[in-house]
Amino acid sequence: MMANRLVGIRGQLGRCFSTSGSLFQTVKSTSSDSPSVLVSPPIHVFGVEGRYASALFSAASKQNKLDQIDADFQKLDNLLSKNKSIADLFRNPGVTREQRFALIKDIGLSDMTRTTLETFIDNRREKRLTKFVTVMNRLMSANRGELICRVITAKPLDAKLRGELDSVLKQFSKKEEKLNVETSVDPSIMGGMIVEIGDRYIDMSIASKIKAYTEILTSNV
Repeated sequence: MMANRLVGIRGQLGRCFSTSGSLFQTVKSTSSDSPSVLVSPPIHVFGVEGRYASALFSAASKQNKLDQIDADFQKLDNLLSKNKSIADLFRNPGVTREQRFALIKDIGLSDMTRTTLETFIDNRREKRLTKFVTVMNRLMSANRGELICRVITAKPLDAKLRGELDSVLKQFSKKEEKLNVETSVDPSIMGGMIVEIGDRYIDMSIASKIKAYTEILTSNV
């Protein structure tokens, strides 16, 4: 069953990457020295978090501080993932703006990152902080020349299937890209897999198929 899924993923990913132009090529602005012109990030990121991430990437690029920003967000990701109580402090409505600012200061981040996070909080986006950190790290990984792949399966992959999956995904990376595959388990998808590769999202889970079939059947009643 899983082997068939790997065949399916090869075909679906192939269609996703058949669009013209390189998905991971950084578009360099011809007038990037102008403060009003954004330096385009290496991949497209979307939503509120994507807008903040793109703006921060542009500012850091112009000031040659991308390495500093990269280190900041790796530090934040490690902190939020390993210390749930800190992540909860940003979501807790009982924590004041000043307390959140003090927490950010105590983490020991660069001025540019700290200012961005403070703006994030001032605009009442603190509940999105964890996702913002994830999006920013994904963007910085792409900037380092890594192709980030996230794979969700209903149960852990054995060594053989993991090797086959890596082989399939490798076909969709450029020669100079380093493939970085992250796997996780979510029994609720029931079977199959969900693959996020770069900024493409492919849902081949059994749960999504059941949902789609159910919607078709109920719409015809």
